[in-house]
Amino acid sequence: MRTYGGATAEERASLRRRRLMESGLELFSSRGYAHTSIRAVLRHAGLKDRYFAESFTSLDDLMAALMRDIYEEQITRCADAIATDRPLRDRARDVIDAVVGLSLEDPRKGRVKLAESLGAGPLTARERRLGLQRMSGLVNSLLKEGLHDPRIDPTTLSVAVVGAVSEMLLSWFNGELGISREELVDQGLLLFEAITEHTSATSRD
Repeated sequence: MRTYGGATAEERASLRRRRLMESGLELFSSRGYAHTSIRAVLRHAGLKDRYFAESFTSLDDLMAALMRDIYEEQITRCADAIATDRPLRDRARDVIDAVVGLSLEDPRKGRVKLAESLGAGPLTARERRLGLQRMSGLVNSLLKEGLHDPRIDPTTLSVAVVGAVSEMLLSWFNGELGISREELVDQGLLLFEAITEHTSATSRD
């Protein structure tokens, strides 16, 4: 296999793809998706025009790839938190903290996932739905441990919990909630506990 500068053609293409994704993350989070062009991404990445089509079909495709990576990182963290032998309450809090932490550690990812992705196209919308579905599946596994009322459908409630926490995080990220990270996580946990404790109490009556 021929190499150039010590890298194969496949390796160089992979590196160019990563450069485009890093530039997309930077520009989408700073300028906004609506104000970013393919040419701007290429210029930021220091690549020639022909290299965009090598990896992506459109800006929407680039945003979808970013969303896929962001959700993969988030879900891995949350799954690791769930897989411990800590009490249910602690694991639920760890999951919420992992979601909040990802947006804080790299605010660009928070901006892209929570806000800019909403203005992209159908490819991004699909990745966002898949990510939320996977998150709902993780929350569902926790709710099943704490719910004992046969009238309650944990699958449905897990969707509600993920949606509510996402909206709380977006409002907090936008500066609309004057609370600390710890307080935000505590509020998310209270939501989780309100569901599990209420249904447990109902089932005992």
